[in-house]
Amino acid sequence: MIRRGLASTFSVLALAALCAATDLPHQWRAWHYSRTVQTFSAEQRSPFSLKLPFDLLARSDAHGSDIRVIDDQGQEVPYALNLLRRNSETRVLPSRLLERSFVAGQFTQIVIGVTDKPPLDDSRGVTLDRLQAEPWFNTYRIVTPETDFMFWVETSVSDDAHRWRVIDSRSPISRFRKHHLDGNQTVQFEGYSNQRFLGIRILDPDRPFTVDSVEVLSRSFSEPPRTAIPSVFSSQPATEPTEARWCADLASPNFPVSEVDFSTGQPEFYRAVRISTSEDHQDWVFRASGEIYRFRKAGKLAESLRISFPESFARFWCVDVVNGNDRPLTDLTLELRGIERNITFQAEPNRTYRLIYGNSRASAPQYDFAHIFDFNKVLPIANLGREELTANYADPRPFTERHPLLLWFALIIAVVLLAYSAFRALRAPGAAES
Repeated sequence: MIRRGLASTFSVLALAALCAATDLPHQWRAWHYSRTVQTFSAEQRSPFSLKLPFDLLARSDAHGSDIRVIDDQGQEVPYALNLLRRNSETRVLPSRLLERSFVAGQFTQIVIGVTDKPPLDDSRGVTLDRLQAEPWFNTYRIVTPETDFMFWVETSVSDDAHRWRVIDSRSPISRFRKHHLDGNQTVQFEGYSNQRFLGIRILDPDRPFTVDSVEVLSRSFSEPPRTAIPSVFSSQPATEPTEARWCADLASPNFPVSEVDFSTGQPEFYRAVRISTSEDHQDWVFRASGEIYRFRKAGKLAESLRISFPESFARFWCVDVVNGNDRPLTDLTLELRGIERNITFQAEPNRTYRLIYGNSRASAPQYDFAHIFDFNKVLPIANLGREELTANYADPRPFTERHPLLLWFALIIAVVLLAYSAFRALRAPGAAES
């Protein structure tokens, strides 16, 4: 019964695959899959934007090198692959360390002089150049030789180093060298400040916290939108009893992963995280680290449940959460996310188009369109139809790669013939007499 059920299932799948198949022009038969470009009407020459779903990338080259757009006459249509990037700018401001002190049972205090310029007065005659020259900052980085710690930090600012205003009452800094994690020693607060003095209190009551220096930074950035990548994480045995491990098999190394998102019902926590990848589930490569947390700060909820990193490609992903002596996070779920790909192409009137992919031998195309098109335009969106197999598909690989067993068969025959020739030579009368 089970065999009959499986046979029926395979028959249905094979029939569905056959129905979702189409012939491609002869020069495009080496592309295994295609989808029609739908839901647009080009009555005149017009550019369109087309979103590439992640399930398409799973069957394509990791960087989309084999993607082509063709029209109903089989002509190749130039396109540009658009990938939104994170825009960031960080400027280090001149500063000097003025005070390092320790109040027993309370905190280590650091005072930083940010600028020698006089503060802005209350007049309304401030020029734009003067305003832009102000030492606007929103971030600082603590440089310390300390190896393993997690402390809360209070941040305040002042114009005279006497009257202080707290702008961030509670932010974490950490380092976990015993877990091979560098942690986070950077604090970024809401808004910007142009005060002349920066005050930092590291809330460790037991001993002075060693600070070598403090970098004062002006930082701005914008993150591109990311979309969930199909992935299912399951709990796995961790190498350390103080850690929890979660792993996922994406079944393809072609997904562009650049973020791990976490979800948990636990109201307050702080955890260090390590992210590793592998191609064979045997050899693991460190990919990124960070911290996730949730806590109350000045009556407001402060949380960070996302770790971003440079775009990476791998089939297997593992995330290690360092719990220390705390219990594992409750109801923890993880999700991989990546930056969407879009392509832009010029559509001609009275033409239909098809996107083809799935050719491991294709190299990345080079079009003038990517250099001359104005991408600041707001473009209409085209959609893709369902995936279709190429009914007249022709495998582009050489004959020997398509039939590797033939090489072994030929090698075995060659060895047998050589052995037979050697045996005949040994049994020949001339060989026996010599």
